[in-house]
Amino acid sequence: MEKRGKRIKGIIILLVVLLIIGGIAFFVRNAIRGAASKMSFRSDTCGRVKCQDLVNYSNMSGSISSSDKLIITADPTLKVKKLNVKVGDSVKAGDILCEFDSTKLKEEYDAMVKNNEKAAGAEQHSHDLTVRQLNKAKEQRRELISKAQKAINTAVEKRDRAYDEYNRKVAEYNELSAAVNEAYMAWVNAGDEDSAQLEKAYKALDTKLSSADTLLETMKEALPEYDEAINSANEAYNQAVKSGDELVQSAQDAIDAEKYSISDNSADKQLAELAERIEKCVVKAEKGGVVTELNISEGSVPESVNIMTVENTDELVVAGKVSESDILKLSEGMEAEIKTSATEDKIIKGTVKRIERIISSNSAEARMGGYTVEVSIDDKESGLLIGMSAKVKIILDKRENVLSVPYDAISGGENEGYFVYVATPAEDGKYVLSKRSVSVGFVGDYYTEITSGSLMEGDIVVTDPYGVIDGDIIELRVPEE
Repeated sequence: MEKRGKRIKGIIILLVVLLIIGGIAFFVRNAIRGAASKMSFRSDTCGRVKCQDLVNYSNMSGSISSSDKLIITADPTLKVKKLNVKVGDSVKAGDILCEFDSTKLKEEYDAMVKNNEKAAGAEQHSHDLTVRQLNKAKEQRRELISKAQKAINTAVEKRDRAYDEYNRKVAEYNELSAAVNEAYMAWVNAGDEDSAQLEKAYKALDTKLSSADTLLETMKEALPEYDEAINSANEAYNQAVKSGDELVQSAQDAIDAEKYSISDNSADKQLAELAERIEKCVVKAEKGGVVTELNISEGSVPESVNIMTVENTDELVVAGKVSESDILKLSEGMEAEIKTSATEDKIIKGTVKRIERIISSNSAEARMGGYTVEVSIDDKESGLLIGMSAKVKIILDKRENVLSVPYDAISGGENEGYFVYVATPAEDGKYVLSKRSVSVGFVGDYYTEITSGSLMEGDIVVTDPYGVIDGDIIELRVPEE
């Protein structure tokens, strides 16, 4: 009986302990939920579901420069006579940038020209003689060929007359032959009274036909002689051409020999070099642009051949570095967005123009890290100036008009699935949280595409949803739409 009483007492104590533990757990849970319901989230701890374009960027910083840079060189031994530009000046193609003193060069050139004129006079006289001989040979050739051609023309004319006469006699013969046949048929078919007269007429025509036949045969035998005469005339013509060509070629060889004669042409070379140096004393802009570097001053001798730099401001680029992790994602032709402190929030469109996919291990670039990329500035009226610093976002990929949420509103993972907490307005300005399963797609710069899930544009989603659960009621300062 005593043991039974102790057992009952132990059970009662156990029940009391369990009730105390349950009460404590209930109190703690309510305290946590109460604390959660009293949390006040900052305005940036929630965002809205949006239908928008999503973009993935590669960031780059660089400076504005020209893709069309012209380094102007000049003779570093001459003094600058006149300087017409300064750094920052705009110039057009053909403008005179500066002039060097060419006085001594011109004096040297004039003296050398006089000496060359005397030597050239003797050479010219000899050349004139050979040219005269060539012209004489050409005239002789023309005369030989002309005579030979006349002989051909005469032979052809005689042959044509002979053939024409022969053909005329053949036609007469054919007419006479037809008349003989008619006379014969008339005689054969005549009566006794007309037979004798018709026979006489027939025989007379037949005799005439025989004479015509003899004449034709004689003329035919003579025709080849005319053809042979033409062949002989053609052979004579060819021989005349050959003889004339030999005369001309002999004279031409004398002229050609002048080209290969050994002569001192150093003076001509010096003259050409002097003329070129004198011409280059007036330095003109080959292209339009802005003078960005000037290494000379008026009245002094340049220290190097590179005297100034002109850059075309219509062809601006941003040159900067892209990290190894992004360089293989880039390709020429990609779109880019450019911003500068000078243009503030204005976005200037650009295009990836050039990618240097190699870095010398010994270069300063290697020590700085990254690969050089040039982005052309598409807007010719951008207002950007050479030397400005710029930040560039190169668009790697984008999606247009997709449903999206802030990336830090998404919880979960591939294994357990992704979800977000949607905040629905409740009483007293508070919000009820609803856990929604979603599928994610394209990840943009800040927002992530939602490919499936019960979300609508304008829904409020909690960002960084730490310590909340489905059904919680919380306070939010929701940003304006």
